[in-house]
Amino acid sequence: MRIAQVTPVYPPYRGGIGQIAKEYGDRLTALGHTVEVFTPWLKIGNAGFLSWSQLRRLRSFDIIHLHYPFYGAAEQFVITLGLSPLILTYHMDATADGFKGKVFDLHRRLIQPLILRRAKKILVSSLDYASHSALRTLPLPEGEREGEGARIVELPFGVDVARFHPVATHEEGELRAELGIPQDAPVLLFVGGLDSAHAFKGLPVLLEALPMLTSPFHLVIVGDGNLRPSFEAMVDACRHRVHFVGAVSDEDLPIYYRLADIHLFPSTSSAEAFGLVALEASASGIPTIASDLPGVRTVVKDGQTGLVTPAGDAAALAEAIERLLKNPAEREKLGAAARKRAVDEYSWLELMKRLVAIYEDCHHH
Repeated sequence: MRIAQVTPVYPPYRGGIGQIAKEYGDRLTALGHTVEVFTPWLKIGNAGFLSWSQLRRLRSFDIIHLHYPFYGAAEQFVITLGLSPLILTYHMDATADGFKGKVFDLHRRLIQPLILRRAKKILVSSLDYASHSALRTLPLPEGEREGEGARIVELPFGVDVARFHPVATHEEGELRAELGIPQDAPVLLFVGGLDSAHAFKGLPVLLEALPMLTSPFHLVIVGDGNLRPSFEAMVDACRHRVHFVGAVSDEDLPIYYRLADIHLFPSTSSAEAFGLVALEASASGIPTIASDLPGVRTVVKDGQTGLVTPAGDAAALAEAIERLLKNPAEREKLGAAARKRAVDEYSWLELMKRLVAIYEDCHHH
């Protein structure tokens, strides 16, 4: 099949939507399909627009897969006739404060219902998230919300369990020495953008929790962005145990997971809909302490593959971290279960087979 992946962002920009679009494109190509990625021709603030040439070319594809939210292009799709069957991945609700929030709300009320009605299938990473998102208000005919033939379909994102694995190499020891972390010190890991677009990742909550810890630890923070100086300024008494390493290459990222004993995922809002980093940690055999948010709690099973705490609660987060720092056996048990679940339930190959089946069904009907 000829498949168009239409996405507002794409690597090298670091973000979940672009990362998923790239994974889909690469893996569908490996399965023998022809895939072309369409990104904005023009960007104005949070909006991105396709050119008329791009819109014309989209008509030659068997399937158009729109990664949403994509402000600007969504409006273009609503008014453009003759496009191929549309599959839409609903990544998250877009949230913001002030004027931007009012613009997002206007789009949600006026444009979102129109673009969602045009989609033959609406893919979500979890039905848990969908049931708590703006999708819950989408008017659908009887029988289209759930069950066989439903318009809203759960299709989780996957993880490369060969690239992210728990088997130790010499590289973790070298990284530990490079960062000046003692050999016997437990390592906490945070992976996420440190820019305004990813403020919901909850790093301030984590930094607030650190002084409450009594057990030894070192925290490694992977990521960069315009908020990094303000985050660095928040670290005071335990500054020598917090390591801001900046952005890390895709090749080196698995080493950081293998170095870590506990992965921390303290997101604070519904803008966090799934958690690719939690999957990467699971595949690497380490437990995640995550916020109790819709979607996130489907990736991190409380007491099974990690621990879940109330979003924004620094004291509860500190208590959970302390619990795992003091119990290496529990860490290992949770990490082993996380690895098994990543392999059993989040294999990219199986998920791609399901995606292709959805494409074929929509193309032939």
